[in-house]
Amino acid sequence: MQYALGLLFALGSAFMTWQCVRLWKDPSLVGHFMNTFAFMPFGKEVKRGEVRSLALTSGSLWGITVLLFMGLTDVDMSGAWTVVFVIALVTVLGALACEVCVVLFNAPKFVVPPHMRSDLGSIATHRKKRREQR
Repeated sequence: MQYALGLLFALGSAFMTWQCVRLWKDPSLVGHFMNTFAFMPFGKEVKRGEVRSLALTSGSLWGITVLLFMGLTDVDMSGAWTVVFVIALVTVLGALACEVCVVLFNAPKFVVPPHMRSDLGSIATHRKKRREQR
């Protein structure tokens, strides 16, 4: 059963990567992806930020998949497996930190789809709206 769960997680990571590639190639999909984040209790700016950070989410999922399979197969944490563990862990933590930066500040630009690089981050958008209301 646990291997089926691991396989399902790997398939989910592959699906997210495929969706990310689609988003990078087709700017018209941004609205569709924003609708998929409708469950989030945040504003439109944060949802758009989550769409911008889809590549980082995908990378994080692959790191989690590696960690999950290492746990499922009960590998001996020595030698090369320690390196694999550290790389996967740094990938997950780094992707999460960058995802926060992309949502809030839209930086670094190279991880954002080209057609969304000119967007303001959530904080700058919020400040702009407050200035317009005054």
